[in-house]
Amino acid sequence: MYTYSIKATDAFGNQKVFEVQAKDHHAAFELMRTKGFEAQTENILKARKHTMISWMANFLEKTSIFAVSKKEINRLIKMIGNALFRGKTLKQSLEFIGENEDSKRLKKLINRLREALKKPFASQVEIFQSFPNYFEDEFLGIVEAGESSSNLGQYMMDYVQQKEKQAGLNTHFKVTLTKRFITFLTIIAVTLVVVLFVIPQFENLFGDELNIPWAMQMLVNGSDFLKQYGPSIVLVFLMTISTFTYLIIKHKKVRWWWHDTILHFPILGPTLKTYYTAQLAYFLSTLLTKNVDIIKAMNIVIRQAKNVCLVHTYKSLIRSMKAGDDLFSAIIKESERGRSYLISSIVQAAKVGSETATLGETLMDVRNDLDILLEVRLKRSIKLFSIIFYSLIVLMAAFIAYAIGSAVIVFYENAQNLI
Repeated sequence: MYTYSIKATDAFGNQKVFEVQAKDHHAAFELMRTKGFEAQTENILKARKHTMISWMANFLEKTSIFAVSKKEINRLIKMIGNALFRGKTLKQSLEFIGENEDSKRLKKLINRLREALKKPFASQVEIFQSFPNYFEDEFLGIVEAGESSSNLGQYMMDYVQQKEKQAGLNTHFKVTLTKRFITFLTIIAVTLVVVLFVIPQFENLFGDELNIPWAMQMLVNGSDFLKQYGPSIVLVFLMTISTFTYLIIKHKKVRWWWHDTILHFPILGPTLKTYYTAQLAYFLSTLLTKNVDIIKAMNIVIRQAKNVCLVHTYKSLIRSMKAGDDLFSAIIKESERGRSYLISSIVQAAKVGSETATLGETLMDVRNDLDILLEVRLKRSIKLFSIIFYSLIVLMAAFIAYAIGSAVIVFYENAQNLI
């Protein structure tokens, strides 16, 4: 088995460096074709045979404990951008940053970038392309655009600023969900302990001489059911989740159905559509204002998208634009086919931008509005989720408290008869 670094080309002439694991280069090329890319033998940049040592080194590099974090990558890009903005070359920038960097992981990456700079006739975008685990397509598109102008340093700083803004919003959302998830697991654990170990004691306490109140009887029946069928329920649940996940990954129709369904869920659907529309506006406005061709910009958007419905929509937009339509006309045609996964503000922006030849600037204005709208919808979704979440907890706690309280009262009232 080998790991190949291959510079492949898609149907639109866009190039991207891939790291592919295959038994030989023919199998590697076949994998490239499944991704929509073509490559020849001369496009192989590097081939490394697998050994236990190389496998371990590659595993450690991709492991979050040992890999360079996204935060450190953004810091590196920002420092390079500052240096380039002050008139330094990329080589001078990396030399200065490397000499003063304290992080061993980041310093190692900087040294590898400096080694890549020694390749003859290598462009700046090809330097960063050699490290696909760290530098994403969007950044490479910005570097490619910046190479043909004198503003690469400013482009890099703008890129980091936007990424930091996105990271802050994502962190807030993830922290909120993590807190709710931990709370949910804690409550489930406490409830299971009460139902499985505490509730059965009431059944023993009442014996055959007293009638158990209806609420407590429901808990007793639930406890017996969980003891008898609990492991089977957990096993079936895990198997169902695993099977469904496998079908989503392996079968296009199932994946399409699922991705389409979540875009039409109440609350979640509009929020996701806002997110994807904001993502499209962000990529296009960022790249178009830096003179990246719209077809190339759309291909970068496709490589960032995870929802297959959106990927299909973007590919349809590209086909329409290659046939001569502007972005507005392409979106309208897609909507007429019954596939409207983007919110209406992007349609208006595309219309105004196409008519005034300021598509990048118009999309940037819309992007700022969508960022605010997305934040509002995320907060609203989190608030509604929290209300439902805590309401269920209160109802469950109230029912358990009522069941235990009614059982204690019945037992106390009949205590004399039991003596």
